[in-house]
Amino acid sequence: MSNNSPLISVIVPIYNRLHFLPQLFNTIFAQDYENFEVIIVDDGSTDDSAKWINDNKHSFRKEITMIYQPNAGHYAARNNGLDHAKGELIAFQDSDDEWPSYHLSQFAKLFEKNPDVDWIFGSLRRINHDTRETVEESNFVTKGGNRHPFLLLDTDTREDGLAVITDKRIGEVAILSRVPGSTQSAIMRKKIYSSLRFDPSYRTAYDQFFAVKVVLAGFTFGFVEDVHQIYHIHDAHVSTVAGGNADKMEKSARTHIRGYSSLLPCTHTKQEADKVNKRLAQEWAWSLSTALRDKKQHKAEFKAMCNAIKLFPSEPLYWKTALAALTRSIVG
Repeated sequence: MSNNSPLISVIVPIYNRLHFLPQLFNTIFAQDYENFEVIIVDDGSTDDSAKWINDNKHSFRKEITMIYQPNAGHYAARNNGLDHAKGELIAFQDSDDEWPSYHLSQFAKLFEKNPDVDWIFGSLRRINHDTRETVEESNFVTKGGNRHPFLLLDTDTREDGLAVITDKRIGEVAILSRVPGSTQSAIMRKKIYSSLRFDPSYRTAYDQFFAVKVVLAGFTFGFVEDVHQIYHIHDAHVSTVAGGNADKMEKSARTHIRGYSSLLPCTHTKQEADKVNKRLAQEWAWSLSTALRDKKQHKAEFKAMCNAIKLFPSEPLYWKTALAALTRSIVG
């Protein structure tokens, strides 16, 4: 690493995360890289998170910047942190997850050697927070055991294991299959955020749509095979839309419909727009309609299927499922 290694701004929103703070600061200050700043954005915590940080800041090997804001959500807190960031590179972390010690140093070196690359990500490993047992070894492999489609795009192989995506289909694949590098397992150039910011009206799930928007804006992506995020699964997750009962399923579906709809103005080709409509149809058909069926709201279920058909009329299963929903609506 050169003497002019890039400054990395590490931005972490926190909200009532007192229990996780020791782990958070351990993973930040265990990094084998020196040229970074730490920006903590307290999103209106009502527990003793701020007091714990103040009481323990003398033990941190770097000074930290503390920002306080009324509760406005995770993405508003990230935007606030970006407004105060001085680094040319940006790293986000969540208060309940971890990085391997090489996270900052490996990516800083790659950015130095590859000035044409804007976003570099690694894989994510999921573990049980209480037992630390591995639940998923890598998000680079799908549940079916196949390699993630985004990683199958044409790439330019660089030094130190960096694969830079050169495929013109990157936008279409990102829309259909998402970008496997979450914001926490990645580091990005700050210039991305001069034209794009997180939408603070979302309280969850926006990372995946933000990454696709960065792809569609023409920024260059690269990846390495190494693990760069250790994601903790526990009962205190902030997500209000993750799996479970029909109400959560419905909220998740509506969030995803809104998210995919927001991609349409960002598309540049008919193929990209068609892929957005395909994903929207799937959300209307298999996510929202299923949740509404489970809630026995069959008229609304049928309307959801009709929206799917409007978007993707060539799918015969949509027509068959719509007929079944109509039948349930009439009988009900």
